[in-house]
Amino acid sequence: MERAASTNDKRYVVQFTNLYQDRNIGTKLSKEYNSVDIRPLPPPQTPRKFKMGDIVEAYIDNGWYQGKIDQVVDNDRYIFRMSSMFLLFGMNQLRLHRTWLNGNWVPPLDESELDVEEEDSTEKMMEPETDNAEASKTGTGNILEESDQKTKEKEEEFSEGAHVEVTNIDGDGSNQAWFAATIVKPVGNNRYLIRFKTLRTEDDTGFLEKEMDSLHFRPPPPHIPVPDQFKMFDHVEVLYKGGWWKGVIAEVLPDDSKYLVILANYDKLECKHSDLRPRQSSIDEN
Repeated sequence: MERAASTNDKRYVVQFTNLYQDRNIGTKLSKEYNSVDIRPLPPPQTPRKFKMGDIVEAYIDNGWYQGKIDQVVDNDRYIFRMSSMFLLFGMNQLRLHRTWLNGNWVPPLDESELDVEEEDSTEKMMEPETDNAEASKTGTGNILEESDQKTKEKEEEFSEGAHVEVTNIDGDGSNQAWFAATIVKPVGNNRYLIRFKTLRTEDDTGFLEKEMDSLHFRPPPPHIPVPDQFKMFDHVEVLYKGGWWKGVIAEVLPDDSKYLVILANYDKLECKHSDLRPRQSSIDEN
């Protein structure tokens, strides 16, 4: 988005939908902006074909990043270039770059997008209104009851000897991975002493133990069948450095049992089929 020359615009506090001040407790990020740095949501775009050199936006880490098509791989896959970074995306992960200028989108919306925009507006106008005070009163009670129930369930779930997976171990990017562990004992205030199953102490005399908050735990995911072959753009978890790391299949290598995976931190990793599992998320995640 281009900034206006004037600095006398009105300012607003906005709350992000998918960015968090603290993801572990669900606090969404809020920030103050000039009105010139805010624009309406662009209307949904139907998938379209692009050509080399097109200026587009790619959906990365909960936001749309501007770049250009560096190479057309086939009918629905493209190499997206952003600065010195090259990433492979499918057609559904890209949209045409547009600028909001003087109350209009540039380049202009085509007829099909205008139809979508009008339909969205009509649906919003037809949504039934509720009594705010009554809804607030009822909603508060439900939220408290659900919160108490979840707290009780977590206390039972994370009892001594329970098997869990743990993330965000050192605040160093390990929040992109899950590590198997066992609850040794509770230590109070929703904190537990845990023992990892794959991480060892520096002197290699045993498995690493660490005190952590239960906000970083989840139950082990249920066993689901691993497909005989993963395909391009599948979201997976990769067994790497003792943990299961989030990633996306970027390429199926020629022998069909190895894959090139782009991790959530954009590192590329060649891995075997046996080191992959489908990505799974608990309800409290994301």
